[in-house]
Amino acid sequence: MKKILIALASVAALTSAVEAKDWDTIRVGVDAPYPPFEFKAPDGTLTGFEIELGNEVCKEISGNDCEWVIQAWDGIIPGLLARKYDMIFSSMSINEERAKRVLFSEPYYTTPSAFFAPDGSGFDPANSSGKRIGAQRATIQDTYVTEFLKDAEIVRYTTADDMVVDLKGGRLDAMFVDAPVGIEMLGEGSGISQAGEYVKEPTRIFGEGVGAAFRKRDAELEEKVSAALSKIKADGRYDVIMKKYFDFDIKL
Repeated sequence: MKKILIALASVAALTSAVEAKDWDTIRVGVDAPYPPFEFKAPDGTLTGFEIELGNEVCKEISGNDCEWVIQAWDGIIPGLLARKYDMIFSSMSINEERAKRVLFSEPYYTTPSAFFAPDGSGFDPANSSGKRIGAQRATIQDTYVTEFLKDAEIVRYTTADDMVVDLKGGRLDAMFVDAPVGIEMLGEGSGISQAGEYVKEPTRIFGEGVGAAFRKRDAELEEKVSAALSKIKADGRYDVIMKKYFDFDIKL
């Protein structure tokens, strides 16, 4: 009995130590490039709205920048669950399907999605039968076009960069992405522009905004991140970062 009690005490002590983790280093999974949210600067360093905001969050908690881990989107939740990083801070919309697998912070931004097509093509999302439409694999945009554009040919990509290359090369009729990403990657003079209205519904697909994602057991870290985001919004740091990348308000 004494040995059992000692063993139980050891387990309790270990559990307490895990729960009391200091989070001196926070490893963060991110899918890059995905401008203006995350991309590489000419010197090779990661930058973008979420990189700057994420570093502020990590500094608020630990005093250090985040330790960024680049991960392809279609493996980003499996990577979190496999402990490759401690949280995902990479434009992940909060929806019911994902909430079954991960724990979300409070949302920290929201943007609509949009179709982008070559100028003069006459592409109409409401009449897409037989059209080749690109979407990044395992995104909410992929879910939407799969469900609602059944007569179109959906071409799925690992990165948004590859999708843009095919759209510019005439191998796609249109692509469907976060609107700011399309605007950033297909700027003036590209010959490609938004087709149709912004898309925000249904909520069951597009969710209630973008949040950081965690393993279910890491509720303590989620609470720290949500508190840090609230403080950064309240003291004006969020607005300073936002205005560097957007000319409209994305804050939630």
